[in-house]
Amino acid sequence: MMAWRSFGTWSVVCATLASCLEWNAREANALSSCPCAHMSLCLPVSRTPAFEVFAFSPSVNSTNWHYYDFDTLTTIAWNLDKELLCHAHAHDVKIVVQHNFDDVHMLCDQAARADWIEATYNSIVDNYADGVNIDTEVAMSGATAKCQTLLVKELRARLVASKFTRHAQISFDVPWAPHGIDQRYYDWVGLATHADLLFVMSYDMRSQIYYQCIAGANSPLALVKQGLEEYIVAYDIAPRKLVLGLPWYAYKYPCKPHDQPGYKSARPICHIPPVPFRGAPCSDAAGSQVDYKQVQMYLSDPDSVHGWDPMSQSPFLMVHTPNATWQIWYDNVTSLGVKYQMARELDLRGVGMWHVDALDYSGKDDPVASTLAMWQALRKAVPVAPVYKSID
Repeated sequence: MMAWRSFGTWSVVCATLASCLEWNAREANALSSCPCAHMSLCLPVSRTPAFEVFAFSPSVNSTNWHYYDFDTLTTIAWNLDKELLCHAHAHDVKIVVQHNFDDVHMLCDQAARADWIEATYNSIVDNYADGVNIDTEVAMSGATAKCQTLLVKELRARLVASKFTRHAQISFDVPWAPHGIDQRYYDWVGLATHADLLFVMSYDMRSQIYYQCIAGANSPLALVKQGLEEYIVAYDIAPRKLVLGLPWYAYKYPCKPHDQPGYKSARPICHIPPVPFRGAPCSDAAGSQVDYKQVQMYLSDPDSVHGWDPMSQSPFLMVHTPNATWQIWYDNVTSLGVKYQMARELDLRGVGMWHVDALDYSGKDDPVASTLAMWQALRKAVPVAPVYKSID
């Protein structure tokens, strides 16, 4: 029997009258200010998809979200627009807040962890969110890394203890491979145990270059697979804990001057300035990130030279100006499609991207061809009949 419990000017649908009484003061106060037309849209999404499609939406004060494919997405991270919240929840799409613990020298301080955990809980409730994404990418190892795992374990215990956050999703962003990428020697098994999912950032994969200082693919297929297999085989992490994160953006690298003349070969080499990063003498920091919509502009330039690297299964461009030559490495529906398929073959929890706002939404309800193609490729990654599991 359904019961309604009134709190001043608002009502909440509850399974029983007793369950209505479980809201604590903060939760009741937040729900009393629900910005949605229906109170139920301020409650956490009550079902969990069998296949996750996890999108980062970093744009602020943007209407891009109006043109997302809500029939495909299952989680949207970081965007706390309340209109988006109401629309997403109406489509059973989760919204998760971002909360990092970057002051790593305080990780082993119990009081500091407790403060961070309470702040995380408050952020979830105050934003009517479905969980939290932790994007701490700081170098650490040893005892500090163990304390980071303890942080996630304690966060889980705190969230489970309250009605609103009882089933909150905890996601943790991890590098493309678990072998000390960017000096991150984390407790991978512990993090996988206490988080709902690990978002594997299979991009920025030239963040540390120890050999030839040249431009290259952002997300090379063979290395993506190797990284995933290290998590699964070397650390015995269940594939269903892993979401394959892929780039919807590119890297634009400046080529050193002696590379400028005559780029007509199938695979030109672009030597880049050596920019060190976390112990490596060269890195992708020599380049700059470029959104997919900007890549489309370069693709339409008649003076650009298009290429495909069969080794990395990645496309690239050579762009010439009177004073410089640039090499752009990007991913498109072809390179992404084979990686989406790999995620299904490995029986991963799902796929995702950094970031969903990199596409051109200027066409609005009549999307431009490149944007439509990217969404169609993503939809093909989802099993034909996704199964949902309801939560109490």
